[in-house]
Amino acid sequence: MEEKYMSMITEYIDGTLSPEREKEFQQYVQEGHIDMAEVEEMAKLQGIILSTAAPEPSAALKKNFYQMLNEAQLNEPQAKESLPFLERISTSIFGSFLGRMAFGIAVLAIGLYFGTSLGNSSYKEELSDLNGQIVEMREMMMMAMLEKESVSDRLKGIQISSELSSSNEKVINALFLTLNSDPSTNVRIAALNTLAGFADDPKVREGLVNSISKQKSPLMQVNLAELMVTLQETKAKDELKTILENDQTPEEIKVTLRASMEKII
Repeated sequence: MEEKYMSMITEYIDGTLSPEREKEFQQYVQEGHIDMAEVEEMAKLQGIILSTAAPEPSAALKKNFYQMLNEAQLNEPQAKESLPFLERISTSIFGSFLGRMAFGIAVLAIGLYFGTSLGNSSYKEELSDLNGQIVEMREMMMMAMLEKESVSDRLKGIQISSELSSSNEKVINALFLTLNSDPSTNVRIAALNTLAGFADDPKVREGLVNSISKQKSPLMQVNLAELMVTLQETKAKDELKTILENDQTPEEIKVTLRASMEKII
């Protein structure tokens, strides 16, 4: 399937297609531009990626992992001759950046699942080092999704980021960039909700306070004010006061912000 249909397919999987886009989507399916079998497989793969929890690592694997990888590469010519029917599947999966990452995460996730289920301690030790690789792949996928034009893609990127650690500086910086500059209010609110979960980190809390003055949307200003009340962040009062003193701030928003400031002890 061509890349130009991927945004529509993503929205279909997420259930966010508008009635007009739904009609257009069905037309593409009927004309054969979109293969529903492949769409269903993508939906299953997405479910695996987003639902797989990374287990706590225990020890090392790299030597055995790359040894197995080298062996697989040595056998690759023979495998290609005996399995030519896989060429189309390979092209579909590895033809795009996100496809390659998604496939890698799925393979790692399945390996971790079976390693845990079988209860083989030595096998689990070999797989444990893959935990870091899963985190890196999730980070790369998150960054790629946040740069997409589709709102649903960027929301999915934020969903992936919520599964990563607050100590990951790249993730936090990307979330703040989204919070302060994304054109979609829904995406900025999603970024705010994710960052709120990391608010125990002093750097994240400071960034949230600094973000108040950067918000032009009244809805974002109110959401940030409510978060400051929850966090009881006294440093936020100066930022909220700046908004109150702005003549362009709607009066009803000023009333809400004053009420929030009074709740911050």
